[in-house]
Amino acid sequence: MRPGVFLLILCAILTACGSSKDVAPAPSSSVSGPLHTLPSAHPPTFHVDDPGAGTAQGYVFVGQKGGAKKPSGAVIADSRGRILWYHEVPEGREVTDFRAQTYKGKPVLTWWQGQIAKAGFGTGAYEIYDNSYHQVAELKARDGLDGDLHEFQLTPRGTAYISIYKELPYDLSSVGGPKHGWVEDSVVQELDIATGKVVFEWHSLDHVPLSESVLAHKEPALHAKKTRAFDYFHVNSVADGPNNTILLSARNSSALYLLKRDGSIAWRLGGTKSDFGPPSAVKFFFQHNARFHGPDTISLFDNGGIPKLEPYTRPFIMKIDPAAKTVHIAKTFLPPKRIASPFEGNLQLLPNGGAFVGWGGVPKVTEFSPAGKVVFQMTLPYGDTYRGYRLPWDGDPGGKPSVAVSGRTVYASWNGKLGIARWRVKADGKAIATARWAGLETAITLPQAAKKVSVEALDADGDSLGSS
Repeated sequence: MRPGVFLLILCAILTACGSSKDVAPAPSSSVSGPLHTLPSAHPPTFHVDDPGAGTAQGYVFVGQKGGAKKPSGAVIADSRGRILWYHEVPEGREVTDFRAQTYKGKPVLTWWQGQIAKAGFGTGAYEIYDNSYHQVAELKARDGLDGDLHEFQLTPRGTAYISIYKELPYDLSSVGGPKHGWVEDSVVQELDIATGKVVFEWHSLDHVPLSESVLAHKEPALHAKKTRAFDYFHVNSVADGPNNTILLSARNSSALYLLKRDGSIAWRLGGTKSDFGPPSAVKFFFQHNARFHGPDTISLFDNGGIPKLEPYTRPFIMKIDPAAKTVHIAKTFLPPKRIASPFEGNLQLLPNGGAFVGWGGVPKVTEFSPAGKVVFQMTLPYGDTYRGYRLPWDGDPGGKPSVAVSGRTVYASWNGKLGIARWRVKADGKAIATARWAGLETAITLPQAAKKVSVEALDADGDSLGSS
């Protein structure tokens, strides 16, 4: 969710070797665009607040949202904030939920890209790229609907869950609004990736009454109209549950819903009609990113710190007993300096027992050790994170490195190539300089002028990965 919706709610409530002269690269952790070797790219520059120690394996994945005036793109970075791969989307579009997933047993990159309205909804498409950074699929919502930014979750069945918002004329008198008002219907589609066909579709208005919304009898329900429809449900995450069920998170009812395949609701957790008790056991508000981890464990990003219904934002793990209908918080991940995020956010549980958190409306990502200690934190230069991840990745763009020269400075890049430790610059077949890899583009000052140069990427053992 973006600030426009939030305001409405506020109204309601490396090592290497080289034989030539070693030249230090530019000191920035990532190069601000446009780049010399990638002139159409304008990558962000990240600031690592806490480099820590003991991070889990993998790279940092974020979708850098730009808003109306800043570039937006999908970013893979290392723990020093240096960018390994950057994919900028066309001007006027933004990226959300960028991560690595699995399709047909192979690792792929996935994200949503499109336009985001002030109300916090998106209109766009869902991208799938292979490990050579080529598009293998693009999905769009079906039945004349527009694909929203909040969810793009792949399943082992070769399908994907997406979220959709649809404005409809509706009688809102039951919640204090106009009889001839407008409402946002939250829609979930499960699409077959290969064909794009719908294999499951669910509409909130068919199953959840307006009265479950925390905004009932408040703004914007009271004066809802087509240009500002009553967003009573606001689905923001969709994922598989146990025994062929589907788990939904609805921000504006402060509740989770477990769906059966016939669309009926198996149970509610949280909100005004929770099936789990006692009511004081677990409370959360305006939450995001609900995920099952086995039949009795759910991770959740609780946004209750803004509006201030709780002291701060709480990414936590819940243990549930579906038979006894009981629930309790098993573990919470909190940085020493507490954070209150007004919208968005996610909690990713890591294989080592730790966690990675994207703070949504606060442009930071944080990694926690299994003991709950902060081992890494990074700040984005602008926008917000929506979600952030630490994930393994083994991509190879193929081709050759790119090189550009300006005066006595050589610029080298190989977007998406992993394992580069150093760059070696050659002139007339002889090495004249080397420099440590510094991110997406490395600037190398030559000790002498050269009419024609090439660059060679070296791994940590000094072996060549490829030359321009």
